[in-house]
Amino acid sequence: MHRLFWLLVVLALLAGCAGQSPVSEPPAPVAIAVDPQQCLTRAECTTKLSRTLLFIFDYAEAGAPLVQREGRLLFTPADAPVSDWPALYIRLAEAEQSAFAFNAQCRATACRLTAVQLLQVYRSYLRGQPCEFHADARPCFNKAK
Repeated sequence: MHRLFWLLVVLALLAGCAGQSPVSEPPAPVAIAVDPQQCLTRAECTTKLSRTLLFIFDYAEAGAPLVQREGRLLFTPADAPVSDWPALYIRLAEAEQSAFAFNAQCRATACRLTAVQLLQVYRSYLRGQPCEFHADARPCFNKAK
């Protein structure tokens, strides 16, 4: 009987707590661009800038020529040795409400990746889900553009 009394007290307390409204309002949802190359806020642009730099470093580590920077443009220099890695041109987004522009061009007779495939890899980096720089990286190339 004693246990039943305490069980009823606990249940009454829980029922009372369930009916109360929370003390503070939940934070407003953060706006995130649907297109990985877009950024809506300064924080999102900064994150995607970091991810772009990771992409550039990983691309060079995979064997591609190093890129140069001129203002907001990252690019493979014209005097870089011709290789089977596409040359890159990436224009960095402004502080907010802007987009990262991407272009790749094969300078050799055949390249390891097409410009479309390389764009898919870049967009995976912008989403925070980097994949590898080869056409056999199925998880990357099967994702929506």
